[in-house]
Amino acid sequence: MDILFNIFSKVWKNTEKSDAKVHARQIKPEGIEEENNFPYIDDKNPYHLLDVYYPENTEGKLPVIIDIHGGGWMYADKDLNKFYCLSLAKRGFCVFNISYPLVPDVRVREQLKDISKALKWIGDNIDSFPADKNNIMLTGDSAGGQLAVYSAIINGSAYLKQHFSTVDTGLKFTALTLTSPVAYMNTSVMGAYCRKMWDEKPFRTSTTPYLNLDEIIDFAKLPPTLFVTSSGDFLALKQTKKAYELFLSKGIDASLLNFPKFEGKNLPHVFGVLEPESKAGKIYIDKMCEFFRNTIK
Repeated sequence: MDILFNIFSKVWKNTEKSDAKVHARQIKPEGIEEENNFPYIDDKNPYHLLDVYYPENTEGKLPVIIDIHGGGWMYADKDLNKFYCLSLAKRGFCVFNISYPLVPDVRVREQLKDISKALKWIGDNIDSFPADKNNIMLTGDSAGGQLAVYSAIINGSAYLKQHFSTVDTGLKFTALTLTSPVAYMNTSVMGAYCRKMWDEKPFRTSTTPYLNLDEIIDFAKLPPTLFVTSSGDFLALKQTKKAYELFLSKGIDASLLNFPKFEGKNLPHVFGVLEPESKAGKIYIDKMCEFFRNTIK
């Protein structure tokens, strides 16, 4: 591991400690059925697992939410977003919560390949759960937002599937929710970090031209999309607004949920994902679920 990765790793170690304190005070919602640790690639890799959550005693098929966690492509697994996904399930959804291998063991391009295999596993096995395969929302936050929107675009493009060496998932997405997504990886502010995440030799690969969302968005038709950010989102407030405006310029049905100060305080980056049972977190999740249900209608 080189010097930059040593620095990045120390930063994420500190984040892990702070997130652990947040998780320690959270309580699992009652009445949720959990089915954990399905291997979507059968290679014993703990990062090739996913969980499924849905309300107990469910009859019939529920709308589906597939979540991709954030963490700067270097940190965490599905457990980071577990309470968030359980809160979504509590509101009447069948929720799939995905892990994926992390940088520096892999790079973002490889993460996209593995996520496509997770999505294919969901498509192949969806009838085993109370899940409506005709109503699926793909969502992700921060780096997970980037992985979600890129996965949706690649999923809708035969050319990009071949270019990124992903598999055909067999899924169609009814909606997207992108919470503080890293949509512009090759910028003066974030470029040094993000290019390191993308590939070991980012300036020499065939996918380098697609580091920014505006360079890849035209390859596929995207479903209605909700963007979420907040006043204290110092990492992605500008990127989220810029991505939202890009979607509108392309004629994509897009909405922006930008939370101002809440009870006198700025809401931080991905606040509703990390603290879904907080007052602001509940409002965020309720609005997100309302968006999905309205899209279904």
